Amino acid sequence: MPSDFKSTFSIITFGCKVNAYESEAIREEMEKAGFVFVKEPPSFYIIINTCAVTLTAEKKDLEKIRSLSRLFPEAKLVILGCFSQLHPEKLLPFTSAELILGTKDRKKIPELLKLNQKYEGVDKNSRLFSYEETPISAFRSDYRAFLKIQDGCDNFCSYCIIPLTRGISRSRKGEDILKEAARLANNGYKEIGLTGIDVGSYDDQGLKLSDLVEKLLQVTPSSFRLRIGSLEMSQVDEKLIEILKNNKRLVPHLHLPLQSGSERILELMGRKYDLKEFNDLLSRLKREIPDLALSTDVIVGFPSECEDDFLKTVEFIKKAGFMRLHVFPYSPRPFTKASKMAGQLSMSLKKERVRRLSKIGEELAASYLSSYRGKTLSVLLEEELKGEDGYRLFRGYSENYLDLKVKSKENLLGQIVSGTCDGKGYLNYPSK
Repeated sequence: MPSDFKSTFSIITFGCKVNAYESEAIREEMEKAGFVFVKEPPSFYIIINTCAVTLTAEKKDLEKIRSLSRLFPEAKLVILGCFSQLHPEKLLPFTSAELILGTKDRKKIPELLKLNQKYEGVDKNSRLFSYEETPISAFRSDYRAFLKIQDGCDNFCSYCIIPLTRGISRSRKGEDILKEAARLANNGYKEIGLTGIDVGSYDDQGLKLSDLVEKLLQVTPSSFRLRIGSLEMSQVDEKLIEILKNNKRLVPHLHLPLQSGSERILELMGRKYDLKEFNDLLSRLKREIPDLALSTDVIVGFPSECEDDFLKTVEFIKKAGFMRLHVFPYSPRPFTKASKMAGQLSMSLKKERVRRLSKIGEELAASYLSSYRGKTLSVLLEEELKGEDGYRLFRGYSENYLDLKVKSKENLLGQIVSGTCDGKGYLNYPSK
């Protein structure tokens, strides 16, 4: 324990990759101001970066805050993020809450703590936020870093609370992104993943996402591979397709949220595409970039979703051949259109549909993995597991987002290694 315990802080992060990035930025700001980071409590300050994307996420936030208050009654809590932006009033009863912030003013945390007084500063008028620059030079992983390029969302899907917690879409300056990419590359990161609330809406005075990707691939040192986060299908433009086809450093993986395979449900969700458009894009991508991996998000149990709607989703998913599914039960969010719609389904029915579709997702994932048997892949090894048969065992992701293990006598941690996939979850790498 540091000699000056009152200078220590720890960070607990819930939710998305954007939150993970922002927690890193807070850590760097705190350390610059003289505070001492410890990986987990006990610490004098405990910073909790919250999520509100679902009711389950909110429950986890509150359970953790209550638990920390009980376990560390002397600690001072700093609570920020989407939950505190949405429900600051629910946090006021916690006497250990030193600061309550929303989704802005993260850089002010060190100076606010030095004032040594309680502060609640949630600005509910989130739509007026400009982009808040919170640069980083490192990341919690030693080998793969996220790079935030954008915040907020203008889509206002009928089920989603995020535009209310994050505000309108706004983009980071391209020059700042390029500087940060160079900084991360110089610090040894082998993969940089672009992240944001709506990455595909990136627009810095006419510099679009595909333009930014092109510039990032020219950053030196060129020792990193680049990965794009989730994109709406309408945001995949001609230039991005060409880059995916011609530059191997942009990894062949796209995450395109479908949400439903029922036209009726898509319309109720307020999604801005139809299934023909989605299917046409998938067909083109598979035709022009045969090694491209495609993953997706699906929400089941949306208000009034009947068995026929659900089966249409199942059929579309099977035909599309996604390599990975993220399946979520619909969660009513306050202030959203969908929360007021007729035909709210029971949690038991939603869980049953999640189970059915998740099983199909597992089958698709196994089939996709099997299809790479004997093919050469490159894996960034980020974790060492318990060894097998006298060999060390490492784990990481391939360029097409396959979760693979590698046995070796050598220490391969942090390296990108190439070998043939066995189709069952291992990469055959010739050990010295």
